[in-house]
Amino acid sequence: MGSPLQFVKRHAWSLSLTAFAGLAFAYLASEVRAAKVGQFDAILAKSIVQNRGRWDAVMLSLTKAGNLSSMTAVCALVVLVLLKVRKGRDASFLATCGLVALLLDTTLKAVFQRVRPDLVELHVLSRPGSFSFPSGHALGSMSVTGALVVLVFVRRVGLVWRGLALTTGASFVLGVGISRVYFGVHYPSDVLGGQLAGAALVTAMTGWFYPRLIPGEAAVTSPPVPAAP
Repeated sequence: MGSPLQFVKRHAWSLSLTAFAGLAFAYLASEVRAAKVGQFDAILAKSIVQNRGRWDAVMLSLTKAGNLSSMTAVCALVVLVLLKVRKGRDASFLATCGLVALLLDTTLKAVFQRVRPDLVELHVLSRPGSFSFPSGHALGSMSVTGALVVLVFVRRVGLVWRGLALTTGASFVLGVGISRVYFGVHYPSDVLGGQLAGAALVTAMTGWFYPRLIPGEAAVTSPPVPAAP
C-alpha cells in the first residue's frame, strides 16, 4: 500500500472533482439549514411551475423514470448483465454507486429533516411522506445515470458515442430534477443538493475503480516479482 501522498497523486482529478461537488453540497446544505435559500427557490420554482398543464405528460414520465423502483431496476438489470459477461469490476462499480446513493439519501434526509413544500404547491402528485432535502430522485438519477455514463467511457468507445451518452445522461438527470419542482414535491435547492451529492459519489467511485480513466491519474501497479535464484 502506498503513502497518502501517492494516493493523492494517483487520484488527483477524481479527488478534486469529488471535493468540489462535496464542498458545494456542504455550502448549499448550510444555506438550507440557515433558511437562506428562499429567494433562490422561489425564483427558480416560479419559472418552472408556470408551465404546468403543458408539460404534464413529459414531466410525469421523467419523475416515474427517476424514482427509486425504476433506478433500482435499471441498476440491478445492468449489474446482472455485466456479471453474465464477466465484467465484475464494472458490476461492482455500478452496484456500489446505487447502494451508496440509497444510503446517502436515507441518511441525509434524516439529518436535515427539511419539510416538503406546502400542500398548495402540489400539482397532480400526492405529497410524499419522506423529508425534502436532498431530493432522492435527483440523487438516485445522478448516481445511477452518472455511473452508466462512466461505464460507456470505460469501454473506450468513439467520441460520438461518448458525447451521446453524456448528453443523454445529463438531459435525463436535469429533466428528472425539473419534474420534482414542476409537481411541487421539492424545492429547487433539494434537487441541486441531490445532484451535487450524486456527483460527489460518482466521481469518488470512478477514481477508486478506474484511476486511469480520468486524465492525470495512474493505475495501480504491482511490484516486480524477484527473479528466481
